[in-house]
Amino acid sequence: MSDHRADQIKKNNEFFETLFRINNEIMLLIDPDSLKIEDCNNSACLFYGKSQEEMVACKITDFNCLSEDQLKKEIEQAKNKERNQFYFKHRRGNGKISDVEVRTSPVSLQGRNYLFSIVTDISGLQLDSDLLRQENTLLEKGVAERTYDLKELNSQLIIAKAELERELVFIKALFESIPGYLYVYDEAGKLIKWNKKHEEMTGYSADELAQMTLDQWFEGEDLSRVMAAVADVYKTGYGEVDANLITKGGGKLLIRSNGVLMNLDGEQYFTGVGIDITESKRLETALEQESKLLETTLISVGDGVISCDRNGHILFINRVAEELTGWIKSEALGKPIEDVFDIVNDINREKAGNIVADVIKTKTIRELDNQTQLIARDGNARPIEDSAAPIIDENGEVFGVVVVFRDYTEKKQKLDQIQFLSYHDQLTGLYNRRFYEEELRRMDTPRNLPLSLIMGDVNGLKLVNDSFGHAMGDQLLKKAAAVIAHACRADDVVARLGGDEFVVLLPKTDQAVAEEIIARIEKLASKEKVGTMELSISFGFETKLDKDEDIQQVFKKAEDYMYRRKLTESLGMRNKTVGMVIETLFDKYQKEMLHSERVSKLSAELGSKIGLNTKDSHDLKTAGLMHDIGKIGIADGILDKSEKLNDEDWAEIRRHPEIGYRILSSANEFAEIADHILESHERWDGCGYPKGLKGEEISLEARIIAIADAYDAMTKMRFHMDSLTVEEAIAEINRCSGTQFDPEIARVFIDIIKNED
Repeated sequence: MSDHRADQIKKNNEFFETLFRINNEIMLLIDPDSLKIEDCNNSACLFYGKSQEEMVACKITDFNCLSEDQLKKEIEQAKNKERNQFYFKHRRGNGKISDVEVRTSPVSLQGRNYLFSIVTDISGLQLDSDLLRQENTLLEKGVAERTYDLKELNSQLIIAKAELERELVFIKALFESIPGYLYVYDEAGKLIKWNKKHEEMTGYSADELAQMTLDQWFEGEDLSRVMAAVADVYKTGYGEVDANLITKGGGKLLIRSNGVLMNLDGEQYFTGVGIDITESKRLETALEQESKLLETTLISVGDGVISCDRNGHILFINRVAEELTGWIKSEALGKPIEDVFDIVNDINREKAGNIVADVIKTKTIRELDNQTQLIARDGNARPIEDSAAPIIDENGEVFGVVVVFRDYTEKKQKLDQIQFLSYHDQLTGLYNRRFYEEELRRMDTPRNLPLSLIMGDVNGLKLVNDSFGHAMGDQLLKKAAAVIAHACRADDVVARLGGDEFVVLLPKTDQAVAEEIIARIEKLASKEKVGTMELSISFGFETKLDKDEDIQQVFKKAEDYMYRRKLTESLGMRNKTVGMVIETLFDKYQKEMLHSERVSKLSAELGSKIGLNTKDSHDLKTAGLMHDIGKIGIADGILDKSEKLNDEDWAEIRRHPEIGYRILSSANEFAEIADHILESHERWDGCGYPKGLKGEEISLEARIIAIADAYDAMTKMRFHMDSLTVEEAIAEINRCSGTQFDPEIARVFIDIIKNED
């Protein structure tokens, strides 16, 4: 390659590199996959407030306010040439957020794919005319000059294609990515050069544009303004105008066009850029509407809002702030904020600091302490929560403060309630396990020795829940809690650990005093009942005397002592409860009592006939009497229902053998007959419930009770149909022999009934 050609290529390189670096447009070269900024010009560094080295170390997500996932979707559209114009919010080096318009085109450079982006700050909606004129003049002059040069160097460019690839990519991307359409008109007013954007925006093809003249794009007043601006260009060298450009389809685009004169080879050309400002105008209108909406929102928002200037004088106060402070807007405006927003500490009633002054000084958002009260103009005080935020201008200076506050009364009450519930048992109102454990750690110090622990457990709670329901069980727990709390001292900590267990912490209390307190509790408990249920609590205690003794071991000893006492005390309680359950059932349902007595008598008679000994016959008689004890756990509305029972009702009733089993198995006195009650509704063929037992898998006593129960139900207890005669009942038992009933027991039972007749 000749020296002349090499020099020319070098000059081209330098020209395009300089054109890129010093261009007033903000230009970025971005890797679309990694989002890394590969290169940028000086304008980009100035705009984003970073050096060239810092910029190329950044990713575009460091500036764009979109999330990385959202931004990748936008970049994908740019890569695929689906869109080349975007509107974003970019974060600048000084922290300011600017609205920007981004024109992007995919480019290929040295075998790699990039996005070449030109960023335009549209925050102020006004272009820097002088810089744009200089840039456009430089651009178009350079393009015109290089067009002629490139004709002469055409043959050399073929040879130097590889060396010129970067410059060609840059100039093409630069030309096509300008945020608007480029135009060059000759002295006759004919369009001689344009970019692809010109075709896209106007809808005309390249052939059609080649026939267009300047006066064909506008009409009426728009045309007059444009031609006046053109005249200014020829007089002063520069002109700018906003006008509605007519597109091929007859539509109109609101464009802002700026033109300059370009002299080339002794001829003058009118060149410039036309930018679609439709969206900018829309944004401007939207901004005005948003400003009005913001003011309306601040007036109607549910929080109090006060804004003031940097000297703390009130500029705005909304309706809620008027209500909370007692100051009307006309009187509050211009007042020092501390006169209107009078706040004090809720605990010591001292005047709170000037939150506005603090915000202006620190330039940060401040929040008041939770113990702050607002003193209204009439002297009424109410708790509030608030925050104050600085209003910062583009230079980072605070020129005002916005204070937002609300009445904290209801929320404070709820928080106090939550605080209470976090340390108290919701059912009994005593302290809960969490509070107990924290207090135990706090009290476990030498100064509290001797430290005694009392453990208490309510006897028979599970049995009461099974028999009478959890509502009665809850009443039992609340009564126990009240008795324990009443018998203890003010400094003692009484807590419910959960279930039926209680604990009492007794600081500076020896064993003798702990026993006195237990005796006091037991005396009070002996006088209490829930319904007919006596209150019974088993207690254990232990005392820590040595500071080195593990408090958890002390707790364990108290718990073990309690369980030893519970073994004896709880047994008698359970036996009493079972008796009370059967008594309660018979009191509520007279028919059930008579039915159970008859079943008891028939079962004992049948057992003797089969050959059971005296003890087994006595147990069978007791089991017959209690065979329906589980019905205490069935809803009243089902047992005394007058209409026919539905499937759900029957499903509920079929639970009573299991309920009866749980009640009786809890008491040693009745544990032996519990299985007979559980199996009393099983069938010989295995189709009964609840276990589906078959044949002799069912206890003999349960098989006997099943026949006695069925016979009495058929002849005396039919609610929804007529009772059967003895003969009809015998026939039914005989029919079900071998399926529902044990055939041998059925035969003996039928003989007994016939002989009675």
